[in-house]
Amino acid sequence: MDDSTRLRQGLCRLLTQAEIDFEMWQAMRDEKGNKKFQGKLNRYSRFYIAAENALFNSLIIILYKTVENRRDTININSYKKSLSGNISEDTQLALSETEKRIKPLVTKICILRNNIVGHQSVSLDAGDVYDKADLWVSEISQLISDLQELVYILAKDVQDTHVTFNLKGTQSFKNLVDDLTCEQTNVGVTNSRPLFVPHNV
Repeated sequence: MDDSTRLRQGLCRLLTQAEIDFEMWQAMRDEKGNKKFQGKLNRYSRFYIAAENALFNSLIIILYKTVENRRDTININSYKKSLSGNISEDTQLALSETEKRIKPLVTKICILRNNIVGHQSVSLDAGDVYDKADLWVSEISQLISDLQELVYILAKDVQDTHVTFNLKGTQSFKNLVDDLTCEQTNVGVTNSRPLFVPHNV
């Protein structure tokens, strides 16, 4: 297997997992407003907090991996460089437009990864970091879509290969919620406290 194929396949795996993590994380956030789920949510609050944070942290790490500039890891830049010399002007134009659009979002991902997810800042607390990043849910969704688009363009126009990102995570979580809420047993509230949600996310 040549390097460009290995990089493409690795990026497809990363961005598919990013989409799954994002959809499950978003589904968890959405279900907080489900009154039928509130009793269960309070009963398992510590688990819910841990799972929600784990999905968010995993998502940030994957997105950071995808956009970092290291030469010895799987990332968009390595994939593009492996195809250098074979990229047409039209393809480069399409890539440049998308790269320009995602640049501010990449900066936000780096802020989160470098100050709270991958490392813990001494000078900034969690709230300060999220304020500095100012990352919104819609921006995460757009970034995932744009990164997938970059891989799609390179694979299609340069390698003449079709790639798809079609694994979804929302239904799996909804199935879990349905299974929990269908139980009619009364549950007590233990360890009840507001769930941690990254500021502005």
